[in-house]
Amino acid sequence: MDMDMDMDMGTRTAGIGRRREPRTGTANLLVFLGLLPLDILVGGYAWLAVGMEGWAAAHNGEDAVLPVTELLWSGGMLAAIGAALCWGRFWAAAVAQFALTAVVMAVLSSSYG
Repeated sequence: MDMDMDMDMGTRTAGIGRRREPRTGTANLLVFLGLLPLDILVGGYAWLAVGMEGWAAAHNGEDAVLPVTELLWSGGMLAAIGAALCWGRFWAAAVAQFALTAVVMAVLSSSYG
């Protein structure tokens, strides 16, 4: 009975049952823009790996093989950044991060048909 009275009176212990509020749109934008150089570096590595593999195959007269390891590493790194953004409640920045990851991986994978 005592517990019910505490719940009705709004005297719950701080931190229990508190809803995590999302960050503001400005904060999401700033975090996403701040992480953009890292995204470019990781995505650029994948782009370079795919390009070098294609160039080497064309130069040697062979069929190009998609460098799956490099794409998985890069895509995993970008997705991990998105997961960290979710954990930090930067949900709009996380959605943008996951969309960016999907687009980059789709573009790089499509070049190998």
